Amino acid sequence: MVSYWAAWQPDAVAVRFGDEELSWAELDRRTAALAAGFSRLGVGRGDRVGMLLGNRPAFIETAVACMKLGAIAVPVNIRLTPPELAGVLGHADPAIVVTEATLAPGLARLRADRPELTVLDADDGSFSAALIDGAPPAVAVADDDPLFICYTSGTTAAPKGAVLTHRSWHYSAMCRALQGGINLDDRVLLPFPLAFTGGLALWMVALWAGATLVLEPAFEAGRALELIEGQRISVLMAVPLIWQQLADHPAFATTDLSSIRCGSSGGAPVPVPLLRIWHARGVPMTQTYSLTEVSASGITLPYREAFTRAGYCGVPARHSQARIVDEQGRDCPPGEVGEIVIKGPEVMAGYWRNPEATARTIRDGWCHTGDLGLRDADGYFKVVDRAKDMLISGGLNVYPAELEELLTGLPGVVELAVIGVPHPRWGETPAVVVYSAGRTVSAAEVLQACRGVVADYKLPRYLVVRDEPLPRNMAGKVLKRDLREAYADLFERIEPIR
Repeated sequence: MVSYWAAWQPDAVAVRFGDEELSWAELDRRTAALAAGFSRLGVGRGDRVGMLLGNRPAFIETAVACMKLGAIAVPVNIRLTPPELAGVLGHADPAIVVTEATLAPGLARLRADRPELTVLDADDGSFSAALIDGAPPAVAVADDDPLFICYTSGTTAAPKGAVLTHRSWHYSAMCRALQGGINLDDRVLLPFPLAFTGGLALWMVALWAGATLVLEPAFEAGRALELIEGQRISVLMAVPLIWQQLADHPAFATTDLSSIRCGSSGGAPVPVPLLRIWHARGVPMTQTYSLTEVSASGITLPYREAFTRAGYCGVPARHSQARIVDEQGRDCPPGEVGEIVIKGPEVMAGYWRNPEATARTIRDGWCHTGDLGLRDADGYFKVVDRAKDMLISGGLNVYPAELEELLTGLPGVVELAVIGVPHPRWGETPAVVVYSAGRTVSAAEVLQACRGVVADYKLPRYLVVRDEPLPRNMAGKVLKRDLREAYADLFERIEPIR
């Protein structure tokens, strides 16, 4: 794709990062040189390249160099702690790691485990030194070769890395580009991390379509509004939290938003009032249901249905199929709740070095999402609940079991559960519900057990101490749905723990 656009529109801007502009021709030249440098360091087809990088051109250059070599890029969440990073990158077993000065200390645990590991720093000259003039080795990259390993969890005994191929990303990007009519005349704003699958998906759309990617190091609502007006941003895809923060900013009412013709949100359901705010400003906006395992593609609601089918996530991608199935894998009739399963070229090849999890998730070519939903008589899908109790805070996945493992055994705790409760800013946020049998449970100890071990967005914000046992079903499992209903108004009732 990069080489194609370098031939078709060599002087057009591929990436704009602040005052820095990278043309398609320059991106093609630099990534060829970087691929040659990686090859000299021993990176070849199928080898992994760890990427602990914030939003910057070096991230894109590293990923494209991997594409040209047939290597596998492994982006990691920059907010993970050193133990989490060591777990994820240790599992991926990279040949080299590319990082930057502010993030490099996070690799201390990994480097202690692997002192021979080559680490290139985008700020100390070692990354630039890896650029070697000349062509990289000729590699025949197949459509089904892995392109990215995207990890779906933080620190677990067996991290799950979704293996996403060149083919899966091609179809995911193509579908989104065709749905939004995105082309080489567009300017795509990316204000959230490239290291997340959603950030990769938005960049891959721009890459596929030959559009200009306007890359920001981090999201700031006022700055984003300035860019929308000043650079005539035409494509904006983000989690609902970002759309809400833009709408809440004082400059929203006076910002010229007329250039936006393609808006989309995912990661969590979009509240109807938020849709109305943006539609009132003339910005078309829709929502998508997707997950890492299907290359951030999946099911999208057509723009014209934003209000007539509010609450629904839409129809499958044009090249894909989706079904609602019961526990025996049989199709559920319209209106009946079951598991959402997806089949198509965008589905992952499997989980990296985890055949057991792959076999549970991919069955007969169908990706079992673990999410519960329904399909109406017209073929539109709706997400009803999340299986496995995962919650999404600010568009980021939080796994309660990870926190429950850390907190079990704290003084005063007889039993506990972590649930997601509504929050006006984050959509959902973690809350710890404890049965103490009258003992004292310290909020400070709850936070202390989590800080430095899990990323900050996973930290619990509320602590509820009960004098009665947690509700359980006949099988002895905690009824978390009952807890979520009972504590849905925590934001109004109690102060957050700090």
